[in-house]
This record gives sequence, structure tokens and C-alpha cells, in this order.
Amino acid sequence: MDKNPYNRKKEPELNRQLIIEAATDIGAESDWHQVTFQAIADKTGLSKGGIIHHFRNKEELLDELMSQSLIELTEWVEKYKIDTSDPEGAMGYLDFVLSKKKDAKYTKTMRIVLQAIMISGKYREEWTEWHKEHIMDKVSGDLSARSLVIHLVADGIWYTETISDEELPETDRQRIRDYLRTI
Repeated sequence: MDKNPYNRKKEPELNRQLIIEAATDIGAESDWHQVTFQAIADKTGLSKGGIIHHFRNKEELLDELMSQSLIELTEWVEKYKIDTSDPEGAMGYLDFVLSKKKDAKYTKTMRIVLQAIMISGKYREEWTEWHKEHIMDKVSGDLSARSLVIHLVADGIWYTETISDEELPETDRQRIRDYLRTI
């Protein structure tokens, strides 16, 4: 006798991933308060009970999203070999930030991270630890004034483009790169 009365194939890992993707999409398109189990159910076709089977509450879901986001960011940072200890490494960080805006997955991930760190001190601490380990600890000794300026410009662009749907035109991106190479 079939133990699944709905004759639906159980795929827990696939369903878990669908929940995470739906929550990321909903949160990135609006805000975290719009991420409800009902909204996720509507987007995925899963039942609210099926969602609760994977995540007892929204905090567990946001914990998982934050964890996955930091793993993705670590992979991106390692791929770009970001090292802000010298101006050229800082320029690599700037190039990373400028290139990722066109990456929809990155933008969604960063919107979730920003919302999480604004929601709770727990996530701010996670972010601070991650940023220190993967960005700031790449700095050996003191930052030169040029490296610091480049780093702060990159952070400002990252923050601005993450929270808005506006992005700098490519001509402005190139002007910023050119200017920072000359200072």
C-alpha cells in the first residue's frame, strides 16, 4: 500500500530548495515582511504544512538564507581573489562590486543579507564576522589612503545598487575606475 495518499513523489531536498528560492525571490522583490509561508506556498505549490516541515518559523528560514548567502559570497570573493591590502587588490574589490550588479542571483542574495542585518543584531554579528574574515582580514597592516578610498567607494556602490533598482551607467563606472587608478 502506498503511504503517500497524494500520489506525489516526495523530494525533500528539492522542496527545501524551492522554499529557499521562493523566499529569496519574494524577499528580494519586496521586503522580508512579505515573506510568509502562505506566499511561499502560493509561489511553490507546496502546502504550508510542507513548508513548516522544513522550517518551523520564519527565523529558521532566514537563518538558512543568511547561511547560504554567506557561503555564496565566500565563493564569489574567492573566485575574484579579493585582497584589499594594496591599491590593486582594492581595485579588484571595486571591480567585483561593479561586475556583480548584473548578476540577478547576487543582487537577490545581497538584498536578503541587507534585510537580515537590519532585522536582527544576530545577523549583523554574522555579517560583521564574515566581512572581517573575508574582506578586512585580507588587509595586511594599515590600509593606504588610496586603498581605503577605493574600498569605501566600492562599499558605497555596493550598498546603493543593492537597495535600489538603479545602477550606475557603464560610462560612470569606467570614469570611477579611471579616476581611482590615478589617485
